[in-house]
Amino acid sequence: MTRSTVWRLVPALGLTQIVSWGTLYYSIAVLGASMREELGISAAMLFGAYSLALLISALTAPFVGRAIDRHGGRAVMSAGSVSAALALFLIAQVHSTIALFLAWSVAGVAMAMTMYDAAFATLSQHSGTRYRKALTALTLMGGLASTAFWPASLKGLEWFGWRDTLLIFAALEIALCLPLHLLFIPPSTGSVDHGKAGAAEGRGNLPPAKRRAAFVWLAIAFAFNGFIVSVLTVHLITLLQGKGLSLATAVWVGTFFGPMQVAGRLLEFAIGRRFASRSIGMAALSLLVVAVVVLLALNGQVALALLFAVLFGGSNGVVTIVRGTVPAELFGRAGYGGTLGNLAAPALFARAIAPFAFAPLAVAESATAAGLLVLLAMAVLSVASFGFAVKRA
Repeated sequence: MTRSTVWRLVPALGLTQIVSWGTLYYSIAVLGASMREELGISAAMLFGAYSLALLISALTAPFVGRAIDRHGGRAVMSAGSVSAALALFLIAQVHSTIALFLAWSVAGVAMAMTMYDAAFATLSQHSGTRYRKALTALTLMGGLASTAFWPASLKGLEWFGWRDTLLIFAALEIALCLPLHLLFIPPSTGSVDHGKAGAAEGRGNLPPAKRRAAFVWLAIAFAFNGFIVSVLTVHLITLLQGKGLSLATAVWVGTFFGPMQVAGRLLEFAIGRRFASRSIGMAALSLLVVAVVVLLALNGQVALALLFAVLFGGSNGVVTIVRGTVPAELFGRAGYGGTLGNLAAPALFARAIAPFAFAPLAVAESATAAGLLVLLAMAVLSVASFGFAVKRA
């Protein structure tokens, strides 16, 4: 694959990641309260439906990864855009709890087919030895999803209501994401061209005897991290309100999350090649520990809230890259879609149960330090598990 083709593919996938993450994942943080009020359901019920979507995404991810290995990303991600549009349309039409759960079930399939793991597997097939740099560039764009769609969701809620806002989001999936997937993802036989310089990366640097244990520890590390990130992103606005910030200020602070993801990825892009992905991962996961400590100390101070956004966004931004690069470094890129899908499943499962398990954080008055202390313990365990995984290399 030529260099020019790779760098046309990256911005195309970057735009689809912004829209897919923004519409399917981030928008509920702003639209959720209005949805609950109109439907007459509890926070636990709403986020139970959302958690079901993430659970279905976890169960679907290995199949999606293997489908990309066999058939390429163009067909899979294009079908994902159609599924995402259908899911958003169905959510906009719900008037009952059963319909809500069914609509979010469709969204779960769409998540597995359109978000980072599918994009990483697709990019791996077409980027050769440029994979790490191309992946970082892709995540630089994807990191803007919350920055774009939290304010967009808020304005859509004010101007049109939550139902019409979701219909607009559905139209974006068809009008923007589907053409980009069809036009810019090259046809693929499912094989990966590493090039001569990438032969070692194609094999990975772990001997077969050590791979199973490393895979398990890495899956545990990403699962803990995914749980924490899911809780903090889905409940971030109400959590910040519970920490003494107004709704407008909480949304404003939340918009820094995306740019800080981008800033972290820019730093990785600039200096990351000097370090192994394993070292970058350890630093990024440790940064999340510090971020949760800052959130625990927050009590209405906007400056401290901004510091949390910087740390949390920077950590999550780099961890996203690590999720795509460390498995390639350890296990190689042969059958990479399947590897990513199997590795993503526990993390997606953790993301699935997280919003429901921490549903009290969706109500500002019930946000407590106890929940944050649990998240802090998980952040420490994530660092330890990652260390056990990568020391085998």
